[in-house]
Amino acid sequence: MQQVDSRTEEVHFGGKLRLYRTKLGLSLGELAKLVHYSKGYLSRIETGEKNASKGLAVRCDEILQAEGELILAYSASGVGRRPRKKATSPIQLPPTARHFTGRQRELSHVDLDVQKQCADRAGTARIMVIDGAPGVGKTTLALQWAHRHAAEFTDGILFQDLHGHGPEKEPLGTHDALAGFLHLLGVAPDAVPVTVRERAAMYRNLVSRRRMLMVLDNAATADQVRSLLPDTPDCTVLVTSRNRLGGLVARDGASRLTLEPLSPDEAATLLRHASTRDLRDENPEALRHVVRLCGHLPLAVRIAAEHYSTGQYSSLAEMITVMESNLLEFLSCLHDPASSVRTAFSWSYQALDEGVAHAFQVMCAHLHKEITPRDAARLLGVPAGVATQRLDALYQANLLVPTEPGRYRCNSLLAAYAGELSDVPAGSLSCICGCNREVS
Repeated sequence: MQQVDSRTEEVHFGGKLRLYRTKLGLSLGELAKLVHYSKGYLSRIETGEKNASKGLAVRCDEILQAEGELILAYSASGVGRRPRKKATSPIQLPPTARHFTGRQRELSHVDLDVQKQCADRAGTARIMVIDGAPGVGKTTLALQWAHRHAAEFTDGILFQDLHGHGPEKEPLGTHDALAGFLHLLGVAPDAVPVTVRERAAMYRNLVSRRRMLMVLDNAATADQVRSLLPDTPDCTVLVTSRNRLGGLVARDGASRLTLEPLSPDEAATLLRHASTRDLRDENPEALRHVVRLCGHLPLAVRIAAEHYSTGQYSSLAEMITVMESNLLEFLSCLHDPASSVRTAFSWSYQALDEGVAHAFQVMCAHLHKEITPRDAARLLGVPAGVATQRLDALYQANLLVPTEPGRYRCNSLLAAYAGELSDVPAGSLSCICGCNREVS
C-alpha cells in the first residue's frame, strides 16, 4: 500500500482518494452511493477541480479502510487547517534526577540491547521494558539513558506519563496519549482523527523514517502501550512499568530489564551525595544501617538524605532511632504525599485484585523468610493452584522477588507496609514457614 509522506507539504487528496478507491475495486458511482455525494462531484475532487470537506474525507477514510491516510492527505492538502506547518522535532524530555548514582551495569545493558535489536531486527522499533518495584528508580534510569543518548535522536524525543500507578483514578487512555503525541508532532486539534485506530495510523505515518526516541513512562498494561509503538526501525522505545508486561516481550519482541534495589555500596554513596551535610565523619556502620532500613530503594534513600540535611538530627545514630520507631512515617515528605514511600506502595496495592491484595497482606507482613507455594496455600487457606497464581501475580507486579524456582521473598520496606495493612499476628508466618531458610 502506498504511504503518504507526511513531511511533504502539498498532498493531492483527490489522487489519494482514487488510489484507495481503485484498490478496493469500487467505481465512482459505487463510492458516490456509499458517501451520499454525486458521482460528478467525486470525479471533480479526484481531478483536483474541487476541494473535499473534512466530513467527506473522514467518511471516505472509513469506507475505503485508509486508516487515517485520507484524513492526513486532506489536512496536508491545504484545505482547512494543515496538520503540520513544517516538520517538527519535539524534545519533550523531563530533567533527570540529581546525584544519579551507580546503575552503570544497567545502563550498559540498555546500550547493548538497543544495539543488538538494531542489528537483529528490521521494520520494527527497538523496544526496552524497564520494570521493577515502586521506588526502585525505573523512570530515573530511563531518563538518565535518554539524556545520555539524546543527540542520537535527531528527529525528536517524546515523553508521556501513562499514569499506570499514581494519584489518578485511571491510567491515561491510549486515545488521549495519541492525541498528545500528534499535537507535539504538529497536527492541529481539528485534524486529529476520531478513533484510536486512525490516530495510531497517523502517528505511525508521521514518525515513519524519523530517528526518534519515545519514553512511555509508568505503563499499566501492554495493551496501553501497543498503539503507541512505531513500526519503523529508526525509532527506539523505552517503557517503564511496575508490572513486568510479559505480553510486550512475548508478542511485540521487547527486551526486558528488571531493576533491583541499589547495592549497599551504591545506596550509601547516594545517601552521601544527596545529603547537604557532610557524612565523611559518620560511622560507616551507621551509614549502612540507614540504607538497609531504606531497603536500598533510591526513593527511600533520597528521603532519608533530605531529613538528615535539615539538621534536626545530631548524628545518623539519632536519626536511626527515629526511623526504627516508625519507619514508613519517617520516609515521607511533609505536604508532598507523592514523595512518600507509603504512598508509592499504596498505588501498587490498590491496583491488585482482592484475592491478590489479601495474599500480599498476609504473606508479606512478616516475610523475613522465603515462602513457597505450599506455604502460601496453608497460610491463605486456598488450594495450591490458587496460591501459585497469587504468588505469580505478586511477582508480576514486582511485589515479590523469586530467590530460586519455587521460593519468593519480599523487600523489607514492602514487608513493613504489608504489616500496616495486615492483622496477622506476628510470628504466624514463621510457624508455617519455619523450615525455610532465613533471608538476610
